[in-house]
Amino acid sequence: MPETASVRVGHCSPDVSNVDIHVDGEIAFEDIPFTDISEYAELPAENHDIAVTAHGDDEHVLDATLDLEADTAYSAIATGTLAEIECTVFTDAPGDVADDQAHVRFIHTAPDAPAVDVRVADGGPTLCEEINFQAASEYVPVDAGTYDLEVVVAGTDDVALALSSVEIEGGTAVSVLAVGEFDDDSLDAVFAEDAL
Repeated sequence: MPETASVRVGHCSPDVSNVDIHVDGEIAFEDIPFTDISEYAELPAENHDIAVTAHGDDEHVLDATLDLEADTAYSAIATGTLAEIECTVFTDAPGDVADDQAHVRFIHTAPDAPAVDVRVADGGPTLCEEINFQAASEYVPVDAGTYDLEVVVAGTDDVALALSSVEIEGGTAVSVLAVGEFDDDSLDAVFAEDAL
């Protein structure tokens, strides 16, 4: 049986319409809207040519190569505005997760936002610091429960995004992606459950 990797794609380019994702010349993910994160798909563990087009169009807005290792999960995210769009690839490796905890990471895909910290609101702990655009934090173990979170400009108390009543289920791994743009107050968050 050939070795495979698990890959999902996400559309986090705020000024790009719905897209199709082509893998090795064939459409693999179709009509993906902004902020959508696909399910995982299995691909052979080898190099693959990736192209992004506007839905139904043949003109590429992005070309990239994915080098996939066997038994590894990846998130390939379209980031940046159309003029500077890139494929940013993250390895989804949350490790062993206890039944009463979750492993959470934060991914910064808002192109005009500064580096951010993420913390629990009302004086709670800071979960991760200095996350720059197109970067992800390490996975952070947290107890299962419901949290009010704040995304703040790094090193300050300036709240860029407040996330209320975030439910964290035990035994899961979750990526929280900051999406949208800072200057027009369209910042939001997308939650995606990661492969364990």
